[in-house]
This record gives sequence, C-alpha cells and structure tokens, in this order.
Amino acid sequence: MCVTRAGKAVSVSKGRARVEFFDGRAMDDVDVSIVNAKKGEFVEVFGNMALSVLTASEARARKKVWGEVQRAAAIQTVGAPRG
Repeated sequence: MCVTRAGKAVSVSKGRARVEFFDGRAMDDVDVSIVNAKKGEFVEVFGNMALSVLTASEARARKKVWGEVQRAAAIQTVGAPRG
C-alpha cells in the first residue's frame, strides 16, 4: 500500500521545494517540477516527489484524515500485546 503525505511548500527553487508536513516534520529536496508548485501551495508527496497541488480545502481534509490515522495507530500500539 502506498501512503502519500500532504504539506505546504515553504520554499521553492529550480523545481525543488522544502515541504512542511502536517505532523510538524519537514523535507527538503521535494521534486515539484512535474506539478509546477509554488511557494505557499499545498502538495501531495510520495517519497520525495510531489504528485499534485492541493486546494486549501483538500489540504484541510487530508490533515484531518492524517490525524485520525495517527490516533488509530496510537490506540493499536497502546493496546498491542507485548512479547
């Protein structure tokens, strides 16, 4: 299963961007050349490649879903048997 992440391009230069993701982490050197993303736009990222530019509304929805995934993972980790 492939999981993409969404974040905001906080700087863009020569087809590369620094993207800050919703979990507070950031990634330098994201290739945004195929989607022509600009500074301040939200992007969907897989690996180190932007797959699409998102609207603010789409980005908010992705942020909400990401939070739900993190909560579910935390619940499974806490409830997992040790051994």
